[in-house]
Amino acid sequence: MDLQKLLAWVEPTIVPGHVAPGFDVDAARATMAAAGRSAGDHTKFLRRWNGCYALQGALHLLGARNDLPNQSLDEWNRPHGWRQSFGMLIEGVTFFADSGLGDQFGYRDGKVVRLRVLDARVERMASSFEEWLELVFVEPGRFLSMELFDAAVARLGPLPPGGHFAPPATHAPGDPIVARELEVMPCRDNLELRGAASMVVRGSRIPPGPAAR
Repeated sequence: MDLQKLLAWVEPTIVPGHVAPGFDVDAARATMAAAGRSAGDHTKFLRRWNGCYALQGALHLLGARNDLPNQSLDEWNRPHGWRQSFGMLIEGVTFFADSGLGDQFGYRDGKVVRLRVLDARVERMASSFEEWLELVFVEPGRFLSMELFDAAVARLGPLPPGGHFAPPATHAPGDPIVARELEVMPCRDNLELRGAASMVVRGSRIPPGPAAR
């Protein structure tokens, strides 16, 4: 599917009421550099829907805008923000979107990857922004955990901008998610919490060094 047809297909899923602010080149300069050959298509999307929510709020595409920090692409990726919590796991990844449950989508070596925040794992997903967009909108249940998201909306109401549906702080990486335990949490808080939990788990997997003599 070419980009123009894909954009027309996506349009009905954009959360109503979105008014895209002007495209601020300086707010996404580093992100577009990381996008490689996808920069042109990604820019076309942002010029049409700059920092929007789609699929009832289950997908947030950050924008080239500085009116809200959580919607500025380069601000979201600054090294001293939430990224510190995940350490080396996300080195070299520049994120541009997230799911309502906190998974992050980003560029690594010009390809698109997904950070599964509750599993503390980065996986290859698509070769380009266009391919990623098609995958997500063809199979939102698979990539956005729509069943869990819909259950949370039914219980808690629509997800507010800048928030995630998240399990409680006691949830350990790799444990199953219980829909009734999901709560609304600011996205930065959720990511810092999951990152810190994953660092503990990953640290426990490091083989012990040689015994002291």
